[in-house]
Formats: sequence, structure tokens, C-alpha cells
Amino acid sequence: MLARLLNHLFEHDAPARAELTRFQGRAIRLTFPVLQATLQVGADGVWLASEAEPEATLTLSTAFFITLLVDRVAAQKRLQMSGDAELAAGIGRVLGQVRWDAAEELSQLIGDVAAQRLVWLAGIVGGIPGAIASRMLVHLVEYWRDEAPLLANRPAVDRYCSEVDTLRDDVARLAQRLALLEQKTV
Repeated sequence: MLARLLNHLFEHDAPARAELTRFQGRAIRLTFPVLQATLQVGADGVWLASEAEPEATLTLSTAFFITLLVDRVAAQKRLQMSGDAELAAGIGRVLGQVRWDAAEELSQLIGDVAAQRLVWLAGIVGGIPGAIASRMLVHLVEYWRDEAPLLANRPAVDRYCSEVDTLRDDVARLAQRLALLEQKTV
């Protein structure tokens, strides 16, 4: 099922499919929150279900998709890769570049104009939660840092580190004094 879904996405994205051919014959395990499968890349960039031992595993958790709504760069850090890092990173990069043309898919069902309007409306409505979540996160961080100090701000962290360094030096000097006093009393 995952192979069919990915092949459908790659069907209209020739550059992504061409880049995928670099990984021809290699097997990777893709794990999504509700789907997982071991797949192999075919000769023409087609995904094939595979029973082969995967060379790498690429896991896209629920946290990845939630973070993706707010920040694409931060979402990349939530990708979990194991095995052949080059293969997992390459497949991950190709998957990240694939674009689904929702308007094209919908136009086959409801016509071009209606599909364009529906996609435009979904973009507006879909962008609202991401924008709200982003602003809310910024406000929460500021609140926790400034009003209810759950998070430390940079000057406080620097001051704390400086005090720890001073304390460490003081303890080292005290240890030296104690060692000298012990030598004098012996």
C-alpha cells in the first residue's frame, strides 16, 4: 500500500523520480505513524514492495508531522535514521522534495476552477493553525523566560556559568591550601 501511495505521488514529479533512480535496487524501511513497509527502488524510480533486508530505516514520527506544520527546518531534525546514513539521507531528501499537486488531482473530480478554489481555501485554512501555533510557541517561550522563569535567558545562563567557574576555582584553591596545611602539620 505504501509503495502504491508513493508511486502515485512520484508519478507527476519526474525530477524527483529521476533522482530516486540513483538508489536503484536498494532497500529501505519507511516508517510512518500509521504505515510502514520495506521498499526497494526500481529501475525507473518506481517504489516496489520488498522482502529484502533493509539497508537503512527512515522513521517519520507523529512529532515530525506536527513540527512540519510550524517549521520545516526543525522538522528535519525529528527524522530518525538508522543503517546506511547516505541512503537514508538521500531518500529523505527526495521524499522532502516531492510535491503533491492537489489541484491537479481534484480537477479530475470536480473541474479546474472548483479545484483551484478549494486548494486556495485549504491553504488559507490550513495555514492558520500553523501560524497560530508558531505565534503561540514564541509567546510561551517569552512568557516562560521572562514572566514565569521556567526557561533561562542567555544573560542568566552566562552569569550562572561564570559563577560555577568561580566556585570551581575557589574549591581548587581551598584544596591546595588544605594540602599545604596538612603538609605543615605532619
